[in-house]
Amino acid sequence: MKDIVGSPGTWGGLALRVSQIVCAAGSLVVMSSAYGFSNYSAFCYLILQMLLQLMWSFMLACIDIHSLRTNWDLHRIGNVYKYVIGDWIMAMGSLAAASSSVAVAIFLTTDVEFCRVYPYLSCSRYTVSVILASMTWSFTAASAGSTFWLLVSLCDSDWDI
Repeated sequence: MKDIVGSPGTWGGLALRVSQIVCAAGSLVVMSSAYGFSNYSAFCYLILQMLLQLMWSFMLACIDIHSLRTNWDLHRIGNVYKYVIGDWIMAMGSLAAASSSVAVAIFLTTDVEFCRVYPYLSCSRYTVSVILASMTWSFTAASAGSTFWLLVSLCDSDWDI
């Protein structure tokens, strides 16, 4: 079994998944409790992406827990391909959602000062949710990078003669 920090079936991988779950759930709860979020499509996309990220990370965290309890080796090329593809899709979606939501939050607070003019908007909640979504993306990117590194090392070891 390859020893790569954050790879599937390791304590580091489980820590990354739990961090993704916590940040995605926090972003989802904060944004969905903010007044007026549904008026902005970027915030609606953020909620959708964080919900998908939450489900993906929860499923893989359960697999990691099962793997750690039963010493099941997840470092097989067939398993790692699925992790790599899913993690990279989730990472790109999370980056797109976080970036577009950051742009809308900055636009509302700084550029047009809607938050000052319309105090009933929950601009501080928008900001907290966007920060948590960005943290979710960073944990997902770290997980995607470690699984890609694992895939490359597994393919490299298969090609040695």
